[in-house]
Amino acid sequence: NPAARVERYRQRASEIRFLTMRQIDEQLEALQPQHQLQVMVAILIYAGLRREELTWLRAEDIDRSSKPHGLIRVRAKTVGGESWEPKTSRNRVVPISSSLAAYLDNYEIPQSDHEWVFPSPKGCRWDKNNFSQALRNANLKAGLMWSCLDFRHTFGSQLAQRGNSLFQISTLMGNSPEICR
Repeated sequence: NPAARVERYRQRASEIRFLTMRQIDEQLEALQPQHQLQVMVAILIYAGLRREELTWLRAEDIDRSSKPHGLIRVRAKTVGGESWEPKTSRNRVVPISSSLAAYLDNYEIPQSDHEWVFPSPKGCRWDKNNFSQALRNANLKAGLMWSCLDFRHTFGSQLAQRGNSLFQISTLMGNSPEICR
C-alpha cells in the first residue's frame, strides 16, 4: 500500500471554548445597538442552535404559547422552492429559557418575503456566511472574539453545569452523546 509510506501529520484537537456568565452579559451588551443581531446571538447562546438553523427560522418555528416560555422548532422545510433540513436530518424542539424569553419579548419579527424571524438587511434569508461576517465585524468593533460555535458550546456547557445528562444535552443540541462528550 503506497499510502502506508506517507507521513501522517498530527492535527491538534481544537480548543473548545465557551463563555462564562459575565462574558455572556458582555457579548449581549456589546450587540445592544444592533438589536436583531443581539437577539440572534441570544438564541445561539440560550438555545444552542447552529448558525444555519438560526438563519432558517421562520415565524411558525417559534411557539410562545407553550409553557413556561415557549419552544423553538428546528425542522426541515421547503421555502420558496429551496429545501433545507437540520445537519443531522432530525427535527428537534428546544425550550425557550427565561433568559432567552426576555430577548424575544422585546423583538418584533419584521416583515419579510417568507416570514423569516431574522431577515437579512435585504429582507431575504440570511446567508450563514454573511451573518457570521456581520457578527465578526460587530465583535471586532467591541473587542470581542467569540464565534457562533463558541455560543453553541456555551449552551451545552451551561446544561452540563446544571447537571443535565449527556443524553439530554445531545437531544437538545441535535447531536449524538458521543459528539457532546
